[in-house]
Amino acid sequence: MQHTVTRGEKGKVEIKVDVSKADFDKAYEHALGELGRDVKVDGFRPGNVPVAVVEDKLGATKTLNEAANFLVSKHLSDIFDKENIIPITKPKVAVNALAKGSPFSFVATLTERSKVKLGDWKAIKVKKVKAKEVTEADVNESIKNIFEAWKKQQVAKASSEAKGTNSEEDAGKKFIYDAQGNKIFLKEDEVKNKKSEGKIDDEFAKAIGARDLLHLQELVRKDLETMVAEQVEAKFEEEIFDELSKIGEVDVPDIMVDDEINRIMVRLNQQVEGSGKKLEDFLRDENTTVDALRAKWRVQAEKNVKATLILDEIGTNAKIEVSREEIENAGKGVNQTDLTPEQKVDMERYLAVSIFQAKTLDLVKKTVSASK
Repeated sequence: MQHTVTRGEKGKVEIKVDVSKADFDKAYEHALGELGRDVKVDGFRPGNVPVAVVEDKLGATKTLNEAANFLVSKHLSDIFDKENIIPITKPKVAVNALAKGSPFSFVATLTERSKVKLGDWKAIKVKKVKAKEVTEADVNESIKNIFEAWKKQQVAKASSEAKGTNSEEDAGKKFIYDAQGNKIFLKEDEVKNKKSEGKIDDEFAKAIGARDLLHLQELVRKDLETMVAEQVEAKFEEEIFDELSKIGEVDVPDIMVDDEINRIMVRLNQQVEGSGKKLEDFLRDENTTVDALRAKWRVQAEKNVKATLILDEIGTNAKIEVSREEIENAGKGVNQTDLTPEQKVDMERYLAVSIFQAKTLDLVKKTVSASK
């Protein structure tokens, strides 16, 4: 077998393979033997049917195709190992000639995982700023925003249910909503004595799930502190990736960029649905289209993929490992009841990659951190 490998831009690879007549004849005989195990012919036990009878019963075309598939799979696997090719797309195979008693040749085209040229990443230093302190004013402003949004929600609910009520008795009554959003009609004296109406107080705090206003302030402060810390961490990671990109060279494949854009689209859909809208509503409000969003996100998607490839190179060189126990622990929070065996394998593969990347990023953070 002889082969040539031609690498193009963005991970494109073309592999030409030539197989001699003698090697193809051997593959043809091998194919007959494999296919003959399942051939049933009267007068012969399964697996003991003469080769000539098997060939006559199956026909040359099926045997030729089986021999070709065997050689393509075998030689591509050997070439991938020898040439250090990691495919990220299924090879497209074009057979140039396929005939009994003749040489065999084919061309395979695919996209490989891009090679990364990485400088001394341990030499870079990135300063991690201290998280901004959450003040009382920040907490009060956040609660005020929550209160305003809550009031609008209550007005919308009241208007909607008032239009849909079939009770003339209830239609003229005033009401409030409990923490679960249920309508509670009030007696006239309760309406007059309703001190909490329109105020940020304990009753409002209870209505949205807190024990009282003090408890609500504690919850909001914790949420704000978490949000500020996450923003600082995200900024830290972004600056690390910027520095790594300066010392790392990689030709990012288009297919990986397209996959990243698809992931961004999935996250957008989840966010939009979480707010009670549909993607069509979001596109209309933003006066844009899916194609325009994909084009807008392309630069960021390419940046994300480049950072991922560089991290993978660092993790591989550092011999980062993911244990079976880590994968199993990560999968405990996933409902696997309805998953097929193939889906479970895919899920475990995804978890392994996610854990590998997280451990690698943690290593990089600790190495390059130069805290103020």
